[in-house]
Amino acid sequence: MELNRDMVLKKLLHYCQYQDRCMQEVRTKLTTFDIPSSDKEKIMQVLVDEGFIDDERYASTFVRSKIHLKKWGVNKIRMALKMKGISDEIIQNALSEIDPENYREELIKVLKAKKINETDPYKRKAKLAQYAMQKGYEPGLVWELVSSL
Repeated sequence: MELNRDMVLKKLLHYCQYQDRCMQEVRTKLTTFDIPSSDKEKIMQVLVDEGFIDDERYASTFVRSKIHLKKWGVNKIRMALKMKGISDEIIQNALSEIDPENYREELIKVLKAKKINETDPYKRKAKLAQYAMQKGYEPGLVWELVSSL
């Protein structure tokens, strides 16, 4: 079945409606359709003009969800957004919306929830800190909180 521009636009509208998407995700999806590149650019322009694609909104939503649902730290979030083609300025703006007190509380929850079978307190702290840093939390903050627990 041959897809025309209107059919592809309808499919992409649905794709963008049920979940926030960034430009790179939509461009990748658009490559799966066999239509001329001029049509692809027109479709992208319509999606941007109508507000279906907004990298700033996407980055803000991404940051909030990864901190509260996945318990990711700032470093991991920053790298994930970079891999999605989000500009450094947009990433910085989205990360600046994080409430530092809530961020610390999330890290404390992560540290308290992690079960480590280690009797040596130094090794236990090291394993706990390593775990938190793998989740993207900053080493300085991690060691400060690990030491106080």
